[in-house]
Amino acid sequence: MLAMRGGTPVSSAERWPAWPVHTQGTLAALAAVARSGRWSVSGAWTGRITREQEFAALFAEYCGTPHCVPTANGTSALVVALEALDVGAGEEVIVPALTWVAPATAALNVNARPVIVDVDPRTLCLDPDAVRAAVTKRTRAVIGVHLYGSMIDLDALLSVTRAHGLALIEDCAQSHGSVYAGKRAGSIGDIGTFSMHQGKVLTSGEGGAAITSDAGLARRMEQLRCDGRRYASRTPRVGETHLREVAEVQGSNYCLSEFQAALLIDGLGRLEAQNSHRAANARYLDEKLAAIPGVVPIAHPPRVELQTYYHYAVRCEPDAFAGRTSPAISRALDAELGLWVHPPYAPLPRHPLYRPRTKRRYQLGPEHWEAIDPSRVHTPVADRASRECVVFHHAALLGERADMDAIVEAFAKVQRASGEIPIEEK
Repeated sequence: MLAMRGGTPVSSAERWPAWPVHTQGTLAALAAVARSGRWSVSGAWTGRITREQEFAALFAEYCGTPHCVPTANGTSALVVALEALDVGAGEEVIVPALTWVAPATAALNVNARPVIVDVDPRTLCLDPDAVRAAVTKRTRAVIGVHLYGSMIDLDALLSVTRAHGLALIEDCAQSHGSVYAGKRAGSIGDIGTFSMHQGKVLTSGEGGAAITSDAGLARRMEQLRCDGRRYASRTPRVGETHLREVAEVQGSNYCLSEFQAALLIDGLGRLEAQNSHRAANARYLDEKLAAIPGVVPIAHPPRVELQTYYHYAVRCEPDAFAGRTSPAISRALDAELGLWVHPPYAPLPRHPLYRPRTKRRYQLGPEHWEAIDPSRVHTPVADRASRECVVFHHAALLGERADMDAIVEAFAKVQRASGEIPIEEK
C-alpha cells in the first residue's frame, strides 16, 4: 500500500542531506569580513583587494574565461548582460517556455519583448529548431537556459544564432561547472550568467555573476552593475574610495556584498567534489529508473562531457501510471521518500509569476502590449513536460548509494500501485 494511503513509506525526511552546507571555515571566512572594515565593494580601501574581486578571479578561472562580473542575483546578471549587449526597446529576446521567470522578466526590464519558444522533449532545454522558426528582423538575442540536469544542444543553437547575427546568453543558473565539448557552461555564448541563490549548487544565499571572453562587454557590465563605477586602476590610500566614476554608461546598483563573496569563495572550494558526487548518483539513477516501466530519464546532448545537477528530473509517462500526471505522482513519491518531489516549472505562458500585463511600466504602446501578452503563446512540448515530469533538489544526490536505491524503490512502488493515487483536482 502506498504511504499516502496509510502504508509504510520507503524512507523518511531524516535521511536526506541538508542544503546549504557550511564548515568551520565558512564561519571563519564570514568573521574575517566582519572584522575587515570592508563589507561592500563601494566601501573604502583597507589595504587588500575585495573578496568580490578575489571571487571574480577564481570563478573566471574555473569557468575558463578571462572576465567575471559578480552581481546581486541571477536576474540582475541577465539584465546587465542584455544591457551590455545594447538590447533595448522594441527588440526581441528569445527565451525558453520551460524555465524560471527570470529570463523573460529580464528582457521586459530592458524594454525588450520576450519571445517564448518551445523546448526539446528529450532535454527540456531550448529547442534550436523552435528558435530558428521564431527569428524575426527584431530579434537581437537568445537566452538559452541549461535546465534540470541537462544542457542545450549548443552546436545546433549556435548554428542558428551565428547565421542570424544574434547574441547568445547562456543562463547557467542550474549548470555551474557543466562541460560541453571541453568548455564550461557559460563560456561558449557571448555571455554566461549564473545565480547563486540558496538552492543553487554554488550559493551565497543571494548572488549572481556574468562571465565573458569579451573585454568590452566585461567593462560595460562592471559599470552597469555599480551605478556607472568600476574599480580604480591605481591603488587608493587606506580610507579612500576604491571605485572610480567612469560613467561611460549609466548603471544600477546590483553589487554583491563582501559577505556573499566570502561564501562563494568558500563554496567554490567544494564545488568540484560535490558536482562529481551528484553526477555519479545521477548516472546510477538514470540506469536504474530507466528499467521501471514508463520512467524515462532526461537526455543530454551527445557533446556534454560533464553534467551538473541543480534538480534531478525524470519523465513519468501517464499510460504507465494509470493515467496519473506529475502533480499526483509527485505527491505519492513525496510521501514515500520524505523528500520534496514536485512538478517542473509551469510553462511561461501560464506561469503564475509571469504576468507582464499587471505592470504599467511595460505599457509602451499597443503593439508592445499585445506582443508581451503570454496568453497568445502555445508551447505543447513544455505543457506536456509540466504534466509528465517530476523533479527533486540536488541535495538528495549528495546522499549515498543506499539513498539512491531508496529513490528507485519509491518510483517502482508508486508505478506498481499508481491506481491507488488520488487523481488531482482539475
